[in-house]
Amino acid sequence: MQKHFFFDLDNTLTPSKSLILPEHAPILKKLSGRADVIVVSGHGEKDIRKHLTPVLEGAFHILGQNGNFAETKDGRVLWNRSLAQAQKDAILAFVAKARKHLGYTVRDENDIVEDRDSQIAFSLIGHHEDKAVKDAFDPDFKKRIQLLNNLSADVETLKGANVEVRIGGTTNLDFFELGKNKGFNVNLFIEKMGWEKPDCIYVGDALFEGGNDETVVGVIPTKPVADYRETYSYLSKVLLDS
Repeated sequence: MQKHFFFDLDNTLTPSKSLILPEHAPILKKLSGRADVIVVSGHGEKDIRKHLTPVLEGAFHILGQNGNFAETKDGRVLWNRSLAQAQKDAILAFVAKARKHLGYTVRDENDIVEDRDSQIAFSLIGHHEDKAVKDAFDPDFKKRIQLLNNLSADVETLKGANVEVRIGGTTNLDFFELGKNKGFNVNLFIEKMGWEKPDCIYVGDALFEGGNDETVVGVIPTKPVADYRETYSYLSKVLLDS
């Protein structure tokens, strides 16, 4: 059994933008008593805590905003990389062009962009759109991959502003400092904690090419899952066999 378990959040530990299911919390709690649990998400630290509920408070380390905010389970902040205004301006210009390109009508114009300080998250249809609508919108990530391909020149312009864009969550594109993706931050966290990489594993639903967990591939061993249900089936077996 590995000593350090890294997890994506949406659709890996919880349903997208939702609380952990009551039957799953005890499994994750049990794991945290035997190994380190680290949550690596595009969400900010407050949302991560909210989605994992007070039942799990103090049971996990946080790598929020794709790891650009790092906090140990005892509340020690290791780093927090806030975006500069020039980076935010470049991101918002990209979002405006992307929205014009897509031509979507959304339910709430104020629910499209979330500034999370170290990251900006752009939902193509709305962060708080109905869950069933979000789940059906882009389950295979193809719409967002196509959008980034269509706007490839603009993606390069973002890089010139020191910004990286990655597919995130169910309907999102995540923007953060260039190169400071999940893979970079997982590697840095392991170094800071003095852990050995063979003792680690990353569990995620988007480890495939273009997915928001892809950058962890090659950094530490990985375990792809289809969704949060498969995560807890896997963990139940790990705990039973350990």
